[in-house]
Amino acid sequence: MEDRLSAVKGLDKEVGKLPDVVAYPRSEEDVVKIVEVALQEHVPLVPRGGGVSSARGIYVTLGGVMIDMRNMDKIESRKMEVIVDAGARYKFNARVYPTLWKYATVGGNFCGGSWGIGSLEYGISWDQVTEVRMVNPKGKLVTLRGGDVKVAAHAEGTTGIVTKLRVMTRENLPIESRVVTFNEFKEASSFTVKLYEELPPLYHMVLRSPEISRMTVGPEKWHLVLAWEKDKDVDVKGSDGTFLWENRDRFFAGAYRENFESYDYTTYHLPLREFSGVVMESSKFDPVIEVEFANDFKAHLDFMVRGRETMESLKRFLGKSTFDVDDVYLNSRLSRDHLQKILWYKRAYDKEDLFNPGKVKF
Repeated sequence: MEDRLSAVKGLDKEVGKLPDVVAYPRSEEDVVKIVEVALQEHVPLVPRGGGVSSARGIYVTLGGVMIDMRNMDKIESRKMEVIVDAGARYKFNARVYPTLWKYATVGGNFCGGSWGIGSLEYGISWDQVTEVRMVNPKGKLVTLRGGDVKVAAHAEGTTGIVTKLRVMTRENLPIESRVVTFNEFKEASSFTVKLYEELPPLYHMVLRSPEISRMTVGPEKWHLVLAWEKDKDVDVKGSDGTFLWENRDRFFAGAYRENFESYDYTTYHLPLREFSGVVMESSKFDPVIEVEFANDFKAHLDFMVRGRETMESLKRFLGKSTFDVDDVYLNSRLSRDHLQKILWYKRAYDKEDLFNPGKVKF
């Protein structure tokens, strides 16, 4: 453990309080010991991965011990899967991974992420995880498999400290990409929906507004970035998208952090057929918009606007988000069945709410 001020340097600007101490485990045994001491002293525990989540995963409410997992970073490669420590980076051929994969940890993304690069083909990130090891609120090292991994997925450490994950990988096939540009949003959305419904074997698809386009590909137009594995039969006309794909860490959270940090930011997941109308009606708020498409027939929209007052007006206009990155409570980002798994486990094993306290609304 070390001085708390130097240890939390580099955390997101909204962390609530500072932790009292920060621990840097190097093994599962270290994590078990830290949890045992914290339980004996009734001290809160908050895990930390790469610290780049767009949701309020790291939000210290009562001080306590922050467990920084980044020294646990081993990766064991196997056929079509890897076994990784929670603090490992994405240095393997992941099926789905976050935009900020250069900084995110695998455990941090599992515990606080959702969709991401590759989600059009493979879906949500935690569906790529077949097994999780974690130290639960009783101080026991347990293994979760199959559907039970949802006890820890996007639980933000409220049900235990994840130490190791078994993650499915994809074949090491090169990615080909194209960029299709449009002068008007209506034209862009119509083309995008039609392409989605034809279901070509795409790996990833993201639609970006002119403000983002201006910063990356030149002309201030709407542009659709398409990516697929090179051996797949995809016939879409457009310009070469290699530059954008190689800089995909500037999609979504990357775009926000690099170019729009002075803006306020929120996320909405809308049915595919509804997103076009919503975007056009929201134009009066002058938002910067990026839309990611996953395999759930929804458009995953990021809205960025100048000023908190404008953002609040936009949110009143849009209604409550089903994936509210502004809400401290993880309840605002999960399906009912998924949330019930977390609530059941939390009630059964963490009656004092010591594991990332104040994050679950019962």
